[in-house]
Amino acid sequence: MQSSDGVILKLNPLGENGFIVTWCTPLGIIQTAAKSARKSTSPFAGRLDLFYQCYLHWKPSTRSSLHTLTAVDVISPRLSLRQNFFNLKLAGYFSRLCLQVLEKDTPIPEFYDLLQRALLYLEQSEATQKALIHFENELVRLHGMSHPNIPAHVLLKSHFGKLPSQRDKLLLALPPEKQK
Repeated sequence: MQSSDGVILKLNPLGENGFIVTWCTPLGIIQTAAKSARKSTSPFAGRLDLFYQCYLHWKPSTRSSLHTLTAVDVISPRLSLRQNFFNLKLAGYFSRLCLQVLEKDTPIPEFYDLLQRALLYLEQSEATQKALIHFENELVRLHGMSHPNIPAHVLLKSHFGKLPSQRDKLLLALPPEKQK
């Protein structure tokens, strides 16, 4: 049995009433099967949603990278994130970018900390282009790929192949800095 703090990055259906939950934890990006999670009588009912910060317990799989979720305690549902459409969109971009550039089952405490700080920022402030660019710069720095003359998004794209598709539309829709 293993346990850790984690942030839900993605939820996919599993059968008729379960979820495959993708988490960002200090131990890495992990996937867990939450069997019967969509049933109202499930111990997971109301505890699994995007960007929830939870303390999770799982049984590691010996045959695949899909582990079995055994218990979840919600630390923060990040409800204020859902009050602003652009904050939610930017949180989604951060989530997709993490899934694209981080390896599964590889310890990543500094990347987990970056995601936590980014989501906390979005809970307290409005999304801006500056926040998006800062997150990308920090990802590049943590990967050890920083270059003073090359923008972070170019480095990420050249190293990982592509960026999440919503980046360009999001950049156009977000204000450059906080409105005063």
